[in-house]
Amino acid sequence: MTKIKSDKRLTNAFDLFGKSYAIVRRNLNVYALVYAIPAAMMIAGTIQLIDNSQRDGWNWENTFSSSVWGPNVGSDSSFETASTILAIVLFFGAIISYFLAIILNLRAAQGKAVTLSGVWNELWRGGLWFKLIGLGLMTILILIVGFILLIIPGVILLWRLYLAPYILVDKQTTSMDALSISWNMTKGYAWPIYSIILFSVVLSLPSITPIVGGLISFVLGVAYAAAPALRYQEVKKQL
Repeated sequence: MTKIKSDKRLTNAFDLFGKSYAIVRRNLNVYALVYAIPAAMMIAGTIQLIDNSQRDGWNWENTFSSSVWGPNVGSDSSFETASTILAIVLFFGAIISYFLAIILNLRAAQGKAVTLSGVWNELWRGGLWFKLIGLGLMTILILIVGFILLIIPGVILLWRLYLAPYILVDKQTTSMDALSISWNMTKGYAWPIYSIILFSVVLSLPSITPIVGGLISFVLGVAYAAAPALRYQEVKKQL
């Protein structure tokens, strides 16, 4: 008999905020360290925006474009002369922070005690970092092809591959196997996954407000960071 999947026991996206916030608060010291580089980049962008406004006068067009697209769009700033080496370091630092965040959110969602050293060691153990890079590149390529062919295939691929990073870390699979398992695992769970994506978009809306908006969105985003991992745990338990 075919097993019918049900999402009755799945927490809605809004209620996941409370659960995610509780996880982040309980492990606040580790989250602060893992998200330090993204936070520094966000703060630097805000300072750049303020610096540009002080030199050239307040320009609402540039201010809002910077809030939505980033601090370098539609504006000139002394920060643009910053070291290329520093920019490269921050870029790779942000990637490493993203990988660490995946591990941190998954282990914290599983109720495990997390430490920065533990998360760091897991990233470099068994070439996990390399697998995550491969997974990211393959996912991006697949999504690009999907959206180029037609919007609908791209939209479907987005949620069918959504859990792949957590599967790779949790099950220690290859990148290809993680994509394959995610494809099968997420069948029938479109809305439970899309609701998280949409709620994340809602939490990012304050960023359109100059200066303080970016900070608010960042804090809300971190508070909701464990939600995808929590959803992965819920779906996994129903299989």
